[in-house]
Amino acid sequence: MECGPGMRLHFQQTHHPTTGSIMVDDYDRDRERRRGEGSDRDRHLARRFERARRRYDDEYRTPRRGASTLGIIAFVGGLLALVVGIIPFLGAVAIFAGGLALVLALASVLIARSSNQKMGFPVAATVVSGSAVALSLMWIAVIGSMMDNRAARRAAPPPLPVPPPAQVRGNANPPPKAPSENKVDEEKFQKQLLEDLAKDRIKEEIRNGPGTPVSAETLETDYLANVVSAELRYKDKVLAVTGKVVRVIREEGKSYVLELETGEPTKTINCEFAEQKKYPLASVKRGQEVTVRGLCAGRVSDLVTLKDCVLAK
Repeated sequence: MECGPGMRLHFQQTHHPTTGSIMVDDYDRDRERRRGEGSDRDRHLARRFERARRRYDDEYRTPRRGASTLGIIAFVGGLLALVVGIIPFLGAVAIFAGGLALVLALASVLIARSSNQKMGFPVAATVVSGSAVALSLMWIAVIGSMMDNRAARRAAPPPLPVPPPAQVRGNANPPPKAPSENKVDEEKFQKQLLEDLAKDRIKEEIRNGPGTPVSAETLETDYLANVVSAELRYKDKVLAVTGKVVRVIREEGKSYVLELETGEPTKTINCEFAEQKKYPLASVKRGQEVTVRGLCAGRVSDLVTLKDCVLAK
């Protein structure tokens, strides 16, 4: 085989059991070397896979041991501390039991992880004891705030005494009122005067008459027919009501009441008499026809009622 200048081919003669002698060039030797290197890499990957599989088996497939005794103790202690911590103000003392339970719970978590024990009770104990500690800290903060407020109130200076108002001596004139105040006082006085005059006029009319004459039956019939019309005609007016006596009673805590027939079995006209005007009622008998003057108050407890009554005849 011809080769150009500077070119060199290397041949290696090997013996094959069937074909005899063959010629192997440098490329074939490099390929064999790369194949050997690939085998080393495959063996390395296989070893890594085996280690990972063993770790997985140890972590997930290997059955865990029993429950953590320390975790159970921490859970019970944390639960008791949480129950005490719910009680107002008394929950502040639960911080000691809750803190101890929290330390035990954290220790049980570490021990359970290292010894492949179940993690249920350690985790639950951590949550419960942590909640108890949080409640205790809250009550401590509340109590501290109350004590600070109380101390601040004690440290506050007492209020200064207010001097009494100056008293008017001798013939000293009081300060004049503003015109608006004088006007308001005058309006109140006039209003009160008119109300007093109206009351006096009503009392005079009740005492001396004549009043608006009406029978008990007519008064009750008008109220049953149209209460609005009856209110406009009779309410707040002096009436002279004539009717037959049903009875004379005294309601507890009230004045004397003379009841007049209305023709309705469940309805009467109630005539209320004051204490000083009760004496004429002593001679009144059941079924007697009388005339009563009084101020109509409309329906009171579903019965037509007259106030401040006097017995006319």
